[in-house]
Amino acid sequence: MTQTALFLSLAQFLTSLGFMLAFLALELGLAWVLLYLRLRARAGDASWMLAYRFWVRVYALSLILSFAAAIPVLIQLGTLWPDFMEKAGEVAGPLVAAAVLTAFVFKSCFLGAMLYGQRRLSDGTHTLTVFMVVVGASLTAYWIMAFMAWTQMPIGASLVDGRYQVRSWLPILGGRLAPTLFGLMAVGGLMVAAALMLAVTAVRTRTRPSDEGDRRVYATGVWLLLVCILAQAALVVNLGRVLMPAQPARAAAVVPQWHSTPSAELTVAAWPDAERQANDWEWRWPIEAPGWIARDPGGEVRGLDHFSGMTPPVLATYWTLRVALLAGALLALIAVAAWWRGWRLGHEPDGLRPLGRAALRLSTVLACVIQIAGFAHVFIGAMPYAIYGTVTLRELDAVTDLGEHAAITLAYVLVYAVLLLGFYQLLRHITRYGVVPVARRRGRA
Repeated sequence: MTQTALFLSLAQFLTSLGFMLAFLALELGLAWVLLYLRLRARAGDASWMLAYRFWVRVYALSLILSFAAAIPVLIQLGTLWPDFMEKAGEVAGPLVAAAVLTAFVFKSCFLGAMLYGQRRLSDGTHTLTVFMVVVGASLTAYWIMAFMAWTQMPIGASLVDGRYQVRSWLPILGGRLAPTLFGLMAVGGLMVAAALMLAVTAVRTRTRPSDEGDRRVYATGVWLLLVCILAQAALVVNLGRVLMPAQPARAAAVVPQWHSTPSAELTVAAWPDAERQANDWEWRWPIEAPGWIARDPGGEVRGLDHFSGMTPPVLATYWTLRVALLAGALLALIAVAAWWRGWRLGHEPDGLRPLGRAALRLSTVLACVIQIAGFAHVFIGAMPYAIYGTVTLRELDAVTDLGEHAAITLAYVLVYAVLLLGFYQLLRHITRYGVVPVARRRGRA
């Protein structure tokens, strides 16, 4: 495989995977939000039910896109990396099958009743249906995260004659990395959902007075966003403690540490140059690098020169992490400001100023950037390995015509761009005009 073909394969696969993970996270976050709204609506407050009926439509849109995006990922796993299942099928096959089976069983059995059976079911039965949809979405996401975690830390299986054989499923499913990645996806999905709730409320109340449902959604979004930011910060710290010692080349790229030296300092910002093996410019933090930076037996900090070319793309690894952290800091400022305003003036969206409404709309973009940049860092930082430490991407060669490969990659990008635009337009429409029930009469809809 040439360098260009490898780049196109990675661009195509990561685009599809990122699109799927983004909407899977939103689907998971909205599912938990809907369960909360439905439980509050059981108390008899009509405002909570109005909020539920609005956001269940947004959930349905995200569900359709996440389900549709999963199909290209499964196809590309076989067409772009045809030898992957040959080497790791004993691990990947059951996990992918479990994710597909869970999605079909729970969504086939409970999703229709949740979306269309509210008027035909009792409150308790419909609430239970919503809960089962949440369980299905959570299990589906967990199988996917367990698979991704295993490619980052291949524990619980041994490489025998070029193929992985499972020794025990317990470390694969319950190791430290799989629950952490699932927690990041679940909390990240809730963060995106909370930011979206605030942004939609800010837009809805710009041209009309708010109702009780808007105020409830606004207050819920503020508190949920603040809690999610704190929870995700803790999960990111735990992820670093688990992943960085296991992947010392990633840790060196994060500093970045080009050469082995007795000590190292983290940089706040820099522009790494892989050809010169130095930074074009840098802003260093005046403290020693943390303990997860790998050291040799002599106590020296291992630089990128220690790993004999088996290092990730330094610039992408470095800046995906910085972009995620910067977006998280900006989102935290917006969340604190929204909480402070709510504490002082009450959670009344009608009183928002234009700058405040713009900040709440920006919060959705920042929450999405955090998720995309964070998962991009996880995958890019493991390169050049497909299964860390053992199987490289070049071994999973899928040699194709470069022109055809580039055209297919561009087509995927365009399709995903159109789908994103369609999602935005539909969300904008229901935000502006609300949810209009359709009356069905005999012989016509």
